[in-house]
Amino acid sequence: MLRSKGGCDSRPPGNMIRDLFKIWRRDDDVQIVITHELADFDALSSAVAAQKLYPGSQIVLAGSVGPEVSNYLALHKDRFVTVRLGEFDPLAVTRVIAVDVRVRGRLKDYEPIFKRRDAGHAVEMIIYDHHPATPEDLVGDEEHVEPVGSATTLLVERLRAAGHDPDPVEATLFALGIHADTGSLTFAGSCARDANALGWLLEHGVQMTVLRRYLRQPFSAEQATLLQSALAALQHDGVGRLPVALCAVRTESAVGGAAEVASMLLSLTGAAAVFLAVEHGKGRVHLIARSKTPLIDVGRCLGSLGGGGHAAAASASLRNTNAEAAVLGVQDFLRAHPPAPRQIAEVMSSPVHVVDVQTPLSKVRDQLVAWGHVGAPVLREGKLVGMLSRRDLGRAEEAGRLALPAASCMSHEVATIDAAASLEQALGVMQARDVGRLPVVSAGRMVGIVTRSDLLAALYPADGKPPLSESS
Repeated sequence: MLRSKGGCDSRPPGNMIRDLFKIWRRDDDVQIVITHELADFDALSSAVAAQKLYPGSQIVLAGSVGPEVSNYLALHKDRFVTVRLGEFDPLAVTRVIAVDVRVRGRLKDYEPIFKRRDAGHAVEMIIYDHHPATPEDLVGDEEHVEPVGSATTLLVERLRAAGHDPDPVEATLFALGIHADTGSLTFAGSCARDANALGWLLEHGVQMTVLRRYLRQPFSAEQATLLQSALAALQHDGVGRLPVALCAVRTESAVGGAAEVASMLLSLTGAAAVFLAVEHGKGRVHLIARSKTPLIDVGRCLGSLGGGGHAAAASASLRNTNAEAAVLGVQDFLRAHPPAPRQIAEVMSSPVHVVDVQTPLSKVRDQLVAWGHVGAPVLREGKLVGMLSRRDLGRAEEAGRLALPAASCMSHEVATIDAAASLEQALGVMQARDVGRLPVVSAGRMVGIVTRSDLLAALYPADGKPPLSESS
């Protein structure tokens, strides 16, 4: 087996590889840990955790890794040794541990091993994954597939149960994996188990300076250029009343860190989801997607195009196509599976308690107390002309003006929201205008009212309904 030796480079010279091939062919238990191409921190950290859980296994990487992982391994490669696909004999493999992936199409480089297994050879398959199921998923002898925010969480839980305590370097890497794949516990798929795993890792010496170093890396020059090109090519599309940003760009070569550029676009555009298609080389496209809302599952979308990921982050490596065609593929999927955000009509109060412009303020005050409201719309001949709040009434009472009509102190500029709007749109208007209630209108007629309390209940759902999309 290939093993790490202190102070040695992780890649043995060619003659050593040839000698090791012979050793591996004689080995009765050749175990490899594999993950997807462009391995991110969750992929690397879950692979290291699996290696710790399965002593004697080797981490095998096919293709390139993400730039943040490349930077990390430049310093840690002697501690966390990885083997390239060409450095071992696939015919000798008796056990495969797949982490952070189970879609067969995302593991094409390992097809010779899978075909041996398909043909009945004794190749055990163990899977640790947190992504939704697809028709292309590998079937394992053991499958640990659970809806957590990070594959690393699954492995850390098992290390903890088995009494395998990590040292500070391992704990920090595992924490990097969980932070990166859960957006530091802010992505929609994050859960209490991810937080509990992080808490246990903190007890084992996670180094915060290292977390900050690798989670917040500055943009490279090529990333900055890609961001500029993407902003120039930005298209906006409304899908199911949610704003989606789409970008199709071309570069001379593959850009390391394109995923971070997509995340930045999500922050800058205010869109519910971003799809960035980067064409590099003839017929090759790297498609990256990020989503703020569980209503747009980018993993499912890119899975339909041959990629994969989870609801908040996904990617696909496409061949024999171009960036524009990739974007069209995304649009076709979204239109065929439109998100259905909750509408204002689901939570608004109707009919609405209203006051007339001529109603004395003293009576309005008593009415608000009786209704249990902190404000009410003001109508003139059935038409909405203003809003009154208890704050307005308090100022009028201090000035001794409660005998005056409602029109004397109402707010004349009234923010409204259409009945067909989403709750997210209502939240945006309420935040921008700093108001506590929005009259709901349909065809120019007031049909209800939505308040801060209504939107707070939607932000913290207790009825199993989907929450509002996350706001930046």
